[in-house]
Amino acid sequence: MMHSQSRRGDRHSGVFLDVFHLIVGILVVVLGLLSFLNPEGHEVLFPLVFFLAAALNAVSGVFELKTQGHDKKKRRTGIIHILLTVVLTAVGVLSAISIWG
Repeated sequence: MMHSQSRRGDRHSGVFLDVFHLIVGILVVVLGLLSFLNPEGHEVLFPLVFFLAAALNAVSGVFELKTQGHDKKKRRTGIIHILLTVVLTAVGVLSAISIWG
């Protein structure tokens, strides 16, 4: 009984993760295109793209690490997502400093 409840919780978490990926992914693409097409008018959006992409990877990494169990592939994927989060956040901070500094 407990096993089926944990699977249901994982399924709900997976649905949340899919919806989160869809919404934030669309935001990243739209903001990235706006900042690329008109860099002078949308310079504020450029660092925001990196921060949103970092948030997306952070949520993915935490979810993979949370649901890993004994799966080494999920653990590796989660660690890669967390490392990518750190890199994207650093790039976002550096771009914000260069734009606003």
